Amino acid sequence: MKVNAGTVTAWLEALPPARRDALGKLREMIEHAAPKAKGTMQYGTPSWHLGGPLFAMASHPNAMELLVAEPALVKARKKTLGNVEVGTAGFRFKRLDDLDLEGVQSLLDAAAGKRS
Repeated sequence: MKVNAGTVTAWLEALPPARRDALGKLREMIEHAAPKAKGTMQYGTPSWHLGGPLFAMASHPNAMELLVAEPALVKARKKTLGNVEVGTAGFRFKRLDDLDLEGVQSLLDAAAGKRS
């Protein structure tokens, strides 16, 4: 789902309610894990940088996605993330309820910790 927006907030506000809620929750979790990371829009998607790219998220037609610039952590923790499809550097999910939020927060914390 392509959304043209200049800020992360505007991008989230343009999404359908269920996606806005799910990706808004991930935004809160990202900002909790990496409060010094700078959130910006890059290539039409929200991204957070801390000593380089750290996190990004996307809304696709059939799923939502969280990208983490620490692929070894994603791979090592894939069983703790919930009902997700894990790729090289991130994971896709259909609903917020598919996520194990505690496992996702642990992944975010660990990835941000490698950058502090």
